[in-house]
Amino acid sequence: MGHSFGLMFGLPGHGMHLRLDALSMLFGCILLPQTVAAAVAGMRASVPFWVFVLGMALTLAAGDAFTLILGFELMSAASWLLVMQGDARPATLYAGIAIFSGACLIPALFLPASSLAFVLVALGAGAKAGLAPLHSWLPRAHPAPPAGVSALMSGGMVKVALYVLIRYAFVNLASAQQPWWGETLVAAGALSVLIGALRAALEVELKAALACSTVEHVGLIAMGLGLALYAKASGEAELSGLALQAALLCAVAHGLFKPLLFIGAGEVKHATGTTSMNWLGGLMRGMPRLGALMLLGAAGMAALPLGPGFAPEYLLFHAVISAAATGGILARIGFSATLAVLGIGAALALAASVRLVGMGFLGRPRSLHAAAAEDLRRGPFMAMTLLATLAIPVALVPGLILSLLNPVILLLAPQALTPPLSYAPLTLLVLTGLAALAAGFAQTRWGGRGLREAPAWNGGFGRPPAWLPFGDPRTQISATGFAEPVMRSIGRELLGTAPVDPAERFLLIPLIRAQRRGVRLAERMRRATIRERLAFVFAVLVTFLLALGLGRGG
Repeated sequence: MGHSFGLMFGLPGHGMHLRLDALSMLFGCILLPQTVAAAVAGMRASVPFWVFVLGMALTLAAGDAFTLILGFELMSAASWLLVMQGDARPATLYAGIAIFSGACLIPALFLPASSLAFVLVALGAGAKAGLAPLHSWLPRAHPAPPAGVSALMSGGMVKVALYVLIRYAFVNLASAQQPWWGETLVAAGALSVLIGALRAALEVELKAALACSTVEHVGLIAMGLGLALYAKASGEAELSGLALQAALLCAVAHGLFKPLLFIGAGEVKHATGTTSMNWLGGLMRGMPRLGALMLLGAAGMAALPLGPGFAPEYLLFHAVISAAATGGILARIGFSATLAVLGIGAALALAASVRLVGMGFLGRPRSLHAAAAEDLRRGPFMAMTLLATLAIPVALVPGLILSLLNPVILLLAPQALTPPLSYAPLTLLVLTGLAALAAGFAQTRWGGRGLREAPAWNGGFGRPPAWLPFGDPRTQISATGFAEPVMRSIGRELLGTAPVDPAERFLLIPLIRAQRRGVRLAERMRRATIRERLAFVFAVLVTFLLALGLGRGG
């Protein structure tokens, strides 16, 4: 079920081994177009970029634990260097997450198949993929480097981390699988979907909003994988096949439209000098090619019908509904709550996509730079066109893509059943086209002629004054104002009045405080006198002897 290759270098007497099978080739196919697009968009002359790509490719092709760890750490080191070149502030946090991820993976890969090994792999790979609650680094680190690197980190690096999770959870640790493994992944995925979609709907910076959307989509993939693990351990063949279809198709779709959006955000920054949606607007007129391509990416991000992100989420909804009808009462309640979270996440993702297009590309320009923006450069245009072209089959013929995924599904769950997709996008496309033609004919035949003026009300705006030919920004709703209803309704309940990610509030900030207390304690011990050090050693020895005596007495 694969092809193995041995290399002459590596561990003494052991070497390195590469192995290609259906799973590694699938993720290699996800990684390849992103790499080409990022290189064409301007990264082809960067040495750390190619080291980054080499690390990801080595991880996917690893045939033993040493090769996998080498590729994973090479990927981490190169991406940290690229983040450092963009912005040093998030690089420290990212380095800490990378070290934690490696510290979890290294022992896990050498442990026998057990629940402990799964927990360590889930922590290590989940942290690298940006899975909640270890996700707070991602919205900071992914926007920092150039757009091509951000595209490859969000579209490729997180998939490599998920590949490690899939490889070990479904294949290497298959003999020890338990239903709670899947339930844990579903819970973490649901938390990622809720937090990621909410923050994407509230972030003002374009690249930060896209990075938060990546957290949401990592959560969607993790939910599908968790459902598949739960179904495989419970003997639900059809549910496991359906969930794997949703997870893998979501990985394919996200690997196309999210790099497209990040490269487009880089072009927005190049043309206007900012990615703040409060100072954009009207870009569709000056940058029509970019606007059209970003509209396709936003359709995938919002999971709209006829977009590349709809079929995966459609399958995931069906999988969660099917899971809610299985198991005991607690499992049914849990999966029903998961379905509600999935619905809220879909609504928030739609709001984030509407805000991205509406605030960034429609309306009037909110600054002179936005009014004078020029369209795509040749390299980024070719990169985005490549990704958009590959995303069209995922949107219009997802059933064909699913048929190509069958070997991977059977590798991960040999007993899985893969039902045919009931969604018919080509028929829907024809009906949508006919409806658009009918609406256009009616507007042309019976619609109003010319322009008329009316008083501005309810968010409208009047004719721009002569001294502000691009329009007064205060006459249009801002991205912050657009998100205010979401902030009032659920944002303040989850993020607080001063929006702080729950993972930062309950995990990251306490860890930083504990680290500072540890540093102060170590510094105090370093400055201690000889008497204080001897007293400390004596106290530790007495405590150890007491614990040993109590243990033997028990």
